Amino acid sequence: MAEKLVLDPAMDGTTHINIYSQGKTWLGRETSNFSHRPITLNEHGSFASVEGYWYWLGRQDDRLRHLYGFKAKELGRSLPVLKKWHPDKFQSLICEALTAKLEGHPDIKQALIQSTLPLTHYYSKYYGDKLVVTEPAGSDFILAHFEAIRHEHNPQADCSTMNKLAQRKEQAQASESEGSQMGLF
Repeated sequence: MAEKLVLDPAMDGTTHINIYSQGKTWLGRETSNFSHRPITLNEHGSFASVEGYWYWLGRQDDRLRHLYGFKAKELGRSLPVLKKWHPDKFQSLICEALTAKLEGHPDIKQALIQSTLPLTHYYSKYYGDKLVVTEPAGSDFILAHFEAIRHEHNPQADCSTMNKLAQRKEQAQASESEGSQMGLF
């Protein structure tokens, strides 16, 4: 079994790439949803960032089309949710936006393809002299999407998140199958 990756911001770029607006690597910062990398989507039009699109999906406020970084998140969180998406559909739409970002910005795509380190997403903060690292829930699908694109062009690259999600899916399907074999009584 592979060793668990230690998430240490001092090792960002050496043992892993933290996809985060405040990450140490250019690739980590540019693949972040916060980065000002405009995208155009067939179904929903143009946005200044994936973050703006993320919040626009639920809020449907066109001001979000022009925002990136924390301003997109701040406005998005302040608005009421007007549209709810099935989680699978929401993730699919976000993945389409991530693909559009890479296609529209070949410098990011090329750097992603050439990278081999594990992709991660975490925040870190010091409380006194104690470093606290937090991995937000729900970001694995983004990491797995980037890994899948990278793996198409660079099979030697790390795919640990993609593999972890595939294992979870297999386990869930096996559990469902076992459950359907059991009677109600």
